[in-house]
Amino acid sequence: MGPITGRGGEMLMERALKTQTGNAVIVVGSDGTARLRAEADRVAKIKAAGAAPAQCGPEVPNAPARGAVRISDPKELVPGTTDKYQHAGWQKRSVLHRCDVFDKMHGQALKAHAKVKAKNKDAVFTEPFNAGQVSIARHYAALNEGLQSGDMRGTSYGERVSGGGDGTDAVVLRLAARQEFEALERKVGRGVAMPMRKVRPSKRGAGGVSKMITDLDAVRAVCLLGLSLSEILRKYGWTVSSRNSAALRAALRAALDRMQGYGGSHL
Repeated sequence: MGPITGRGGEMLMERALKTQTGNAVIVVGSDGTARLRAEADRVAKIKAAGAAPAQCGPEVPNAPARGAVRISDPKELVPGTTDKYQHAGWQKRSVLHRCDVFDKMHGQALKAHAKVKAKNKDAVFTEPFNAGQVSIARHYAALNEGLQSGDMRGTSYGERVSGGGDGTDAVVLRLAARQEFEALERKVGRGVAMPMRKVRPSKRGAGGVSKMITDLDAVRAVCLLGLSLSEILRKYGWTVSSRNSAALRAALRAALDRMQGYGGSHL
């Protein structure tokens, strides 16, 4: 056996190895690392899955732990026009985003629609959540992530540091973020997304031991924990059905609307 080219373009060497159970193929990389062929293929697939799309630029590193990603092309108005747009990315590069639970649910909705479309060509696709609902959900999640990554617990107020060139106190910025986060949760209210009294026991969990799901439970589970609607239903002991999923989705949509200031309070 001789040299071969790996998926990443590196030169590899294959060698046959005698074992008690027969011949095994090993692959030796350019750095001298030797792996069994099956293991080398597995590692190559992981590296390929972590590769950034070419249109995002060569500076974006391969990162298998990054998970699924989506890309977008920023747009801006062409100077001197009111309805013509051009690519606004640096060197016309696309922007890389990590996929979240809303991307996952969007993909699931597209797959479900494709099956319906195959039977009914007039079927119209409906987004599970609109752009405003997704935007406020991601903003809420970003606030939480920022607060969790720089928690003030145990930090003395005497150890304050500047939050920027304008001299804004970092603690003041964090307090403002905390207040905004709590205000969004107050807008969600204390309503119940999946109340037990409105659903027959046979429609709840298989064992009838399902728990009440509040609006805030649903918002936190999706936005902060990244759980899908089906995962939330299972977590609280509900049967995963189209009816229960639709009810939970409707409650979540309404809660996200209230977070944006629409629909009034839900106490």
